Amino acid sequence: MSRPPLGRLIADTRRRRGYSQTRLAALLCAAAGATTVTRHEVSRWERGDRLPGAQWLAWLALVLDLPPAWLAAAHPVDRPAPADGVTRLQQLAERWLRHAVHGDAAPGESRGSSDRRAAGQLDRHIAELRRMDDLVGGADLAPVARRCWAQAADRLHRARGADRRRLLRPVAELAQLAGWTAADAGDRTAALRAYRAGLVLAMEAGDPALGAHVLGGASHLLCEADPGAAWRLARIAAAGARQDGSPGLRALLAHRAALAAARAGDGRAAQDGLLVARRLGDRVRAEHEPSWLYWLDPAELAAMAGRCLVALDRPARALPLLEQPGLRRPRRGQPRTRAVYAGWLARALLGVGEVEQACAVGADAAVEAVRAGSVRAAEQTRELSVRLAARPQTRAVRDLSELITQLTSYLPGSSTRPGVN
Repeated sequence: MSRPPLGRLIADTRRRRGYSQTRLAALLCAAAGATTVTRHEVSRWERGDRLPGAQWLAWLALVLDLPPAWLAAAHPVDRPAPADGVTRLQQLAERWLRHAVHGDAAPGESRGSSDRRAAGQLDRHIAELRRMDDLVGGADLAPVARRCWAQAADRLHRARGADRRRLLRPVAELAQLAGWTAADAGDRTAALRAYRAGLVLAMEAGDPALGAHVLGGASHLLCEADPGAAWRLARIAAAGARQDGSPGLRALLAHRAALAAARAGDGRAAQDGLLVARRLGDRVRAEHEPSWLYWLDPAELAAMAGRCLVALDRPARALPLLEQPGLRRPRRGQPRTRAVYAGWLARALLGVGEVEQACAVGADAAVEAVRAGSVRAAEQTRELSVRLAARPQTRAVRDLSELITQLTSYLPGSSTRPGVN
């Protein structure tokens, strides 16, 4: 059966739902966290004078409770392009959001299962991997995390009933770790694959907070290469975590959205995200946060605000946030943390004209990036090198650019930009 044209489908469905054009516009803005759709825009869509973009098609499907495929089929495009990894993740995220908002919690666990011990073993493996991630970058850790995830996924595949339910959350956490470490190793394809799997498992487990964390990691992965997709994933994650997410998780997602908006050139959305993150950050209490957010502390939250301000070209405001002693010497001693935030600090210093100091900090960042085995951190220093190329070629600038080129060439994936920072 053929579908009606897109405008008529929107109008007919809106009327069946009892929505006015004004009400539909308000619902779309609330879902997307934006204010760019008005009653007049909805009217133009329904008349066929204008077409909603892919982002608004997805929100229309959610608000009008229509299968996204119906809207896509009614869209006057000859043939949709094959879905890539990002598109597939976005489609899955929209389905996850519907489940997070309307789905039921996972069934309770029964006692006496043989896989209770297996779940405990996985929890211990996860804790060990997270401790390793504090010290080792993705270049070394990604194969280990991928292997642990694959073994756990095989065990989950063979489990049934309560045994399966008990294994869902730890396997979802392992998928998230596999995605995070693959991103840190510069392997975007493997990271997206792991994040999709983790989101499916979190959905089956009835754990919207963990699903939102998975999407937050995917947003971070895409932030530079595709900031529009990164912003959208972060907003979807925030919407799904609004009810059950802890203040720390919601603050983290607000920071993810703010950085993506800044990368996309939307300063107002970025500032709004920073404001939300600051308000939520004031409510963070470590004892009330999930175990996988053990690393989120006031220094980290401030530094995330600082890097967003650098991306917004406000380096003077960013400097005090990025110069905290806890970042230059993190309490857990992570070389990647030092490398990433030293890279942002160097960019802030460059922005206020402190070229010599920026070069000194940038050199430290490059060394720590290679010491950590983190392509993500190395790309941050490489971006600094690109910015320095536009500056007068003083000796400090030339020396740092050469150092960054030499050091990052030792990391796998450093010849291509993984789109994470």
